[in-house]
Amino acid sequence: MNPRIEGGGGTRDATIWEIEDETEAIEGLDENGRPDPAYAAALGLLPAPLGRRAVALVCDVAIWVIVQLPLWIGAVPLLLKLASGSISPYGFMNHPGFVLALVMAAVTVFLTLVLSVLQLVMHGRSGRTIGKAIVGIRSVNVRTLERPGIGWVLLRYLLLCASNLIPLFGPVLLLLSPLFDSERRRRGLHDKATQIWLIDVKQGLNPYDQKRLRVARKLVKAEPARERSVLPSLATPTDPSQQPAYRPGSRVSAGVIGIARPHTSDERPEIGLPRTTPQPPAASTELGKPVFGGYRQPDDERAVEPARDVAPVESPLPPVEPAPVAAPQPAAIVYFGLRLDTGESVPVTEPLLFGRNPDAALHPGARAVPLDDESKSLSKTHLLVRPVDGGLEVTDCGSTNGSGLARAGVEYVIDAGVPVVTVEGDTIRLGDRSAVVVRV
Repeated sequence: MNPRIEGGGGTRDATIWEIEDETEAIEGLDENGRPDPAYAAALGLLPAPLGRRAVALVCDVAIWVIVQLPLWIGAVPLLLKLASGSISPYGFMNHPGFVLALVMAAVTVFLTLVLSVLQLVMHGRSGRTIGKAIVGIRSVNVRTLERPGIGWVLLRYLLLCASNLIPLFGPVLLLLSPLFDSERRRRGLHDKATQIWLIDVKQGLNPYDQKRLRVARKLVKAEPARERSVLPSLATPTDPSQQPAYRPGSRVSAGVIGIARPHTSDERPEIGLPRTTPQPPAASTELGKPVFGGYRQPDDERAVEPARDVAPVESPLPPVEPAPVAAPQPAAIVYFGLRLDTGESVPVTEPLLFGRNPDAALHPGARAVPLDDESKSLSKTHLLVRPVDGGLEVTDCGSTNGSGLARAGVEYVIDAGVPVVTVEGDTIRLGDRSAVVVRV
């Protein structure tokens, strides 16, 4: 749309650019827009154990108590004297320890403010407090699996403080609510109100490791290897009562299995050897019965003598030569290959060396296969793949970002220089790239 704008210098065209707001799709949500626990479990995210959550809380509280020590040591004793009436307000203001008490109180206030801001920023930006970092747990947004945000963390802290309005019962109810989570994520009432989820980064995936999380998302989205379809057997079932699973059609005249085509009497082809109509021998002129087939049958049936005046008729069928015995066919050889995340398939019939620019000098007999990698996560010489019986053998060549093997939803680290045998359906991780072992 180009409206014309009139001004003092005439008219001019104004171009209005319409920019469509693109909302980034969030992975791991179900059809109702709620976070799917199965997706998070497939990525390798584990809920934080309640024991370590309690230890983290104790650590944070202990640090807060340590910060309050200057106030308790330098100012509280003097305040207790004033509260008990041991000294008057005038004596309190002129007490020799008044200045020290004032300094200690100021130090405590300053340290408390610094600690609160530090804990709040750390929790909102990196999902950890000092206590959580010690025990190995992190907080994430349950929808995006990213940092929770300072606002949600502050609201969660205020809910914890508000639970103290009901003495003892309120904090206990809030801290025990993760035991009754229906999704089995151990999220309490304060966690659900602020969309926060505490996860275990010691035993499970650390979502703040962007490279690992990106690879895990690719593995979850990767199409599984196609299973080989089971063809029906043409063998006769051993059980007479069992119905055959497959029944071939009729045979055509050419001997190929299919649907037979009827023939008319004049166009029906000849099958097998050519037929020759034998001619009957001429009858003998001698006395007695006619001679057929080279023998004469006299009136006296007790003796049969061969005819001397008629030559025997030869058989019209030529001798059948034995069919040559076919040489035994060798057994079919099964090969395996790698289907890369780009859709390209690479058969592995010889040792292959993968990387950005593989150097085969240290691996004689291996063929170099360079791979494109815009993120530079692949090493120059990253992975060696060899064909073995039943699959492929992979060896990490001391790569910088390492290699991994994903099987049945669990990823294992491939140690450098240690050969690992993979089977069909396994997913191999090379830096940020991935490949599935397939049957070729």
